[in-house]
Parts: sequence; structure tokens; C-alpha cells
Amino acid sequence: MPIAYLDVPDSAALSTKKELVKALYEALHEAYPFPDDTRIFLREWPLHSVSQNGLLGSEPARPAFVMHVPEGADPDAKRTMLKKVNAAVTEAYRLPDFMTFIHEHALDLVALDGGLLADDQQRVEDQAEVYG
Repeated sequence: MPIAYLDVPDSAALSTKKELVKALYEALHEAYPFPDDTRIFLREWPLHSVSQNGLLGSEPARPAFVMHVPEGADPDAKRTMLKKVNAAVTEAYRLPDFMTFIHEHALDLVALDGGLLADDQQRVEDQAEVYG
């Protein structure tokens, strides 16, 4: 965790996407350093698969970034992260109206390999140390 999904048009070159995910990882990792298991999924949408304001294929997908992250990150760290995320996506896609959604999850709402993270006492202690 964190796990993030970036919905974008299918227009960026592979080299651009490599730079983008590196920048996204670095921004997320600064705000959410523990654990170091950051997953970013790029979901690319062709023009014929995007509806905006009820019109199919009217314009490229406006980027949207959805993050699932642990509770407790410092608000200033989140603000800094959001600026860096916005800058990276803007550089890669240059599209308007970039939205980011942060979904924070308590350890009793996330499972790893079938077990609640809240049941892993070491994980609870480590996360409390990092996020307070």
C-alpha cells in the first residue's frame, strides 16, 4: 500500500509513461513511506471508450488519479504530494481538469493474503511509528 490508478487517454509514449510512474512513485513514497509497496496502475482509455458529459468520444479522457492509502499521513505531506502528482501528470498528458481522489483506509479495512492488517501487531506498531 499505497495502490493507485491513473485513468488517462492512450496517447503517451512508453518513455513518457516510465518517467511518469517514477515521478508518481516518488511523490507517493514521500507522503506514504511505509510500507515500501507502492503499486500504480495506468489505465489507458481510447477515445471511443470515454464519455464526458454524455458524449462518447467527444474528447480525450481527462486524467483522474485514485489512491488507496493508509490513514495518518501528515496533511502538509499530502499537499506536497498532490502538487508533485499534478505536475507529473500535467507534464505527461497536458490535459485540463485533472482530478485526484484520496481514499484513506484503516488497517482493519485492508487484508493482505487473506488476513487483516490490523491483526499483524508488528505492522500496527510500524505504521503508528511512521504516521503517528
